[in-house]
Amino acid sequence: MVISLIVAVTENGVIGNAGNVPWRLPAELDYFRKITIGHAIIMGRKTYESISRSLPGRLNIVLTRKKNYRLSGGVVVHSLEQALALPSLQDETEVFIIGGQEIFERTMPLAQKLYLTTVHTNLPGDRFFVYDPREWELVHSHDHPRDKENQYKFTVQEFTRK
Repeated sequence: MVISLIVAVTENGVIGNAGNVPWRLPAELDYFRKITIGHAIIMGRKTYESISRSLPGRLNIVLTRKKNYRLSGGVVVHSLEQALALPSLQDETEVFIIGGQEIFERTMPLAQKLYLTTVHTNLPGDRFFVYDPREWELVHSHDHPRDKENQYKFTVQEFTRK
């Protein structure tokens, strides 16, 4: 099973601010859906709560320290090891880590692929994504222009671990 990180980040490293994503990019959301549909996604509790629902067409796994945390439409786990050992993941070809900051930091050493969207702007934020580009090899890159539906230009890149 390939462990992949999928993240959208501004040029100054922001992935969130006050529990929200500080941009509106429907084309990037379509890309996220296309890449992750039919696969398991692992996220932290705060990311799940910011989305406020389970994402359809995917096994939603929420990682939390809260022992009595419950959700509908997904699985609650209390460690990354517990998440990766779920029987429902044994036939998965690729599992996606979708955030937030702490989950990305904890899973970065395990990741074999990185789907990175760079939002071409600098915005204020309180959650960040940091990675070492020297550890990754670019496989694919695609630019998307700013348009009437997408408020910023963005670049989608796919990397594999060197």
